[in-house]
Amino acid sequence: MSTAPADHLAAFAPRDLRPLPVVQRDGWALKRYAILAADRHFDTAITEAALAEALRRLPVPGPLTEASGNHGIGIQIVHFAETAVVAPLFYWQWGSVLARADQLRAPWTNPTAFGDGAAQVIGCVWEMDIVTFEIDAWRRTMLSGQGTPAARAAAYLDQKAT
Repeated sequence: MSTAPADHLAAFAPRDLRPLPVVQRDGWALKRYAILAADRHFDTAITEAALAEALRRLPVPGPLTEASGNHGIGIQIVHFAETAVVAPLFYWQWGSVLARADQLRAPWTNPTAFGDGAAQVIGCVWEMDIVTFEIDAWRRTMLSGQGTPAARAAAYLDQKAT
């Protein structure tokens, strides 16, 4: 019996993380990131296709001050992964809840054609590092109790994982 680890259990290696500009469109403010697996290259056409699909799937944005709905602020990660382009999409609601929209997935044979990813998947370890950062940033800014909600939202949107 071999003792060599399987490829899926290879040692963790950091990936190239690129904060992208915040997009303010259709009432949403989306913080965006790209992650590049080894031997994958950034492609603006892919990130724009992922953004268009995200905006199509997000619910109607709610006002920042509405306690019973979403706040029109979200996070999209476009992961140029080994097997496909995956783009998990999250948004804030009810003040302290991070909701998950569909996981978007495009095959490398057609990397701008985003469909549904695996319904049970939230994200991989590289994506969850960003989500952890975003949760902490939300707590430090939006849930700080300091300043107006608009000023807190601006401070939140200015913070980026690196």
